[in-house]
Amino acid sequence: MASNATGKGEVKVRISKALSEGEKAATAARKEEVKKGLGKLGIPCNEDQIPNIAVLGSGGAVRAMIALYGTLAELKKYNLLDCVMYLGGVSGSTWCISALYKHEDWAEKIEALEKSQCETLVKGQWEFQKAMKAVIGAAEDECYSLTDFWSYFLVHKLLNELDESELPVHRGACENGKNPYPIYNAVDKETYEQQHAGTWFEFTPHEAGVPGLGAYVDMKHFGSIFENGQLTEEKKKRDICYLQGLWGSALASEREIKKEILGALLDLLKKDKEAYFKARELNPEYQALSFLCKAYEYILELQLSILDASAAAATGFFDLLENLLKVHSTSKSYKALKEMRQSWTTADEKAKEEACLKLWEALHDDFGGVIKVISISPFQAIKNWIMLIHKTNVCILKWTWGSTDNFFHNDPDVKVPELKGKDVVSLIDAGLAINTAYPLILYPERNVKLILSFDFSSGDPFETITKAAEYCKVNGIKFPKIDEKDQQEKDNPLDCYIFKGEGLTIMHFPLFNRVNCPGKIDEYASTFKTFKLKYSDEEIEKLLTAAKMNVANNHQKILGEIKDIMGSPQRP
Repeated sequence: MASNATGKGEVKVRISKALSEGEKAATAARKEEVKKGLGKLGIPCNEDQIPNIAVLGSGGAVRAMIALYGTLAELKKYNLLDCVMYLGGVSGSTWCISALYKHEDWAEKIEALEKSQCETLVKGQWEFQKAMKAVIGAAEDECYSLTDFWSYFLVHKLLNELDESELPVHRGACENGKNPYPIYNAVDKETYEQQHAGTWFEFTPHEAGVPGLGAYVDMKHFGSIFENGQLTEEKKKRDICYLQGLWGSALASEREIKKEILGALLDLLKKDKEAYFKARELNPEYQALSFLCKAYEYILELQLSILDASAAAATGFFDLLENLLKVHSTSKSYKALKEMRQSWTTADEKAKEEACLKLWEALHDDFGGVIKVISISPFQAIKNWIMLIHKTNVCILKWTWGSTDNFFHNDPDVKVPELKGKDVVSLIDAGLAINTAYPLILYPERNVKLILSFDFSSGDPFETITKAAEYCKVNGIKFPKIDEKDQQEKDNPLDCYIFKGEGLTIMHFPLFNRVNCPGKIDEYASTFKTFKLKYSDEEIEKLLTAAKMNVANNHQKILGEIKDIMGSPQRP
């Protein structure tokens, strides 16, 4: 049912439970390399005996990214990486994986790539003008969301790289057999707590789709408009920087993320305002826009006061706004401000944000005519900038993430009405559901026998595997029993736990444990917080050492489990 044609009406949603042709070809080529890798470990086998082994990296922002680099490098050192068929990641781990596949032979030079990436994290510089160009271009689309701003202004700044290439470019690094097959993921914002069949979206260099529905589109067409299962409008392709933001946006609490985005938006507003309005003060249209920007600034500060629960700050910004807007005492915005101030002390946080949204949109209504006047070159840049500020804060106040044209819209073959009835779906970091991509790696067609799960998350080191067990129980997927006695060690875990079930073994490796940092688990967790934005050379080295020890100290156990699964009956 799938088609490689590019004409409208010729490209269709692929409805099938089978793996994509690209994944089949890539894993077939990889089998040859896995066979050689097993031979290096003294495990000769026939092609039909080769087991599918997966490595999973959890979320954890830059901490997870660095730790996964170290983990993969150490697996390579012991010839274990050569035996891996699939590599899956959530959130920060996807930042590592998506960077690796730019190199068609990354598994051979993982140590050099680890060193290069760590140098970039410490010494690299983010490119403000490239970020501005990318995010202003994204804001022109009706599906603009916080994911666009987060990707280009925050993830880009964290990683010191803006990767404008596209995921299908990585097909060569998969199909040559030299590397495991990568799987990235996101979840539907509306259903991730219920986790029904349409919740988990996967992304590979070949396709994007929902395995639970058996519905996919070519990755080249992710974000384009489909209707009734056919492509109707091809839109600009999503680059990897955007996807890194889509996959990795749950770095902290909603409050902390709001603060970070509001701070970045305020910086952008203050930084660029002088450049845009300098020497234009006498032009009445520019005066009006400058006035609007000052009002924007005060409202953004007012929103921060909500998050900080600062009544004094709120009062100060109310006074500034009232002094500013009283010259337009008959305007929608002035009336909205008066109503907002009267109810402020009794309103809860949500009601306050709704009032801010009403005021923000009233300002846009009042000054929309002026914005339209500034519509010809060289003034178009100012209009684009104003619209970016406006649309981004609307997304903050409505908490709009991952807006994507729904390629399942009205598709008669998609059996989940809640999903196919939407024009647009909202996709978010899968770590909010389960901080490791078990639901995708356990897709039956992938026939995975052994999972090496490296848990880089903060807090309870058993939370991800417990949630995975619950998910599998609800969805009828076989999963090993998790021993409750192990979970009693959550404050002082071992470096490796082995859970065995019917046809599946899971090796679970908590990042910080009583073996690699004895007596210092809390200290390490505090040093390497999820929302830690900058790392020194010394901190990176300390984190890499901890991650590598989990492999070095357990490589014989991993080898033993590989031998064990190869002695067990294969699934049909």
